[in-house]
Amino acid sequence: MLRDFRCGNCKKLLARVGDPVNIQVKCPRCRVLNHEKAKSLDAPPLSDTMRHVPHNC
Repeated sequence: MLRDFRCGNCKKLLARVGDPVNIQVKCPRCRVLNHEKAKSLDAPPLSDTMRHVPHNC
């Protein structure tokens, strides 16, 4: 299902989005830069199998 992505300042419809998205749009009406970052696109935490190994200096 699509949902509206509107300008936070003037409420102009900028896009219709459905999937998780990382989007940045400048409103043509009021010139405000609007952005939305989907939480599911964030980098996952490092697993326990990945460990930092110090270099021998």
